[in-house]
Amino acid sequence: MKAYFVRKTADHEVVGLFVASSAALLAALVDECCDPATCDYALASMGGLMVPAMTSARWPLALGSSPGASMQQTGLEEAVLSQQWEDDLGDADNRLEWHSLKPAALRLLRALEGKPPRQPGAPRRKSGTVG
Repeated sequence: MKAYFVRKTADHEVVGLFVASSAALLAALVDECCDPATCDYALASMGGLMVPAMTSARWPLALGSSPGASMQQTGLEEAVLSQQWEDDLGDADNRLEWHSLKPAALRLLRALEGKPPRQPGAPRRKSGTVG
């Protein structure tokens, strides 16, 4: 498993921090909140989120009292970045290498549609052709 920072490509708006075993599964996770084809990702180095003060939240989370009830406190609402992640995400050093999530999102769509993955260098079919 790897941890990824994800942002919107157009304006660099933060989408989140995700853990996935592949870029395609990352695209599936990002799809829960926005279109992954409009996002970039960067591999997160060693680091973490820390709870800066005492919290009443406990893990495992208690089950909600009724379906649709508002989400309970997770303990991470006021979390802060570790120094390493703060440095990595800082603009000054531009340490992270960002990649488009669009190719992985397209692979995911092909898989969900039951289509075989495209082979590198394979010619694309033109629209309207039979094949």
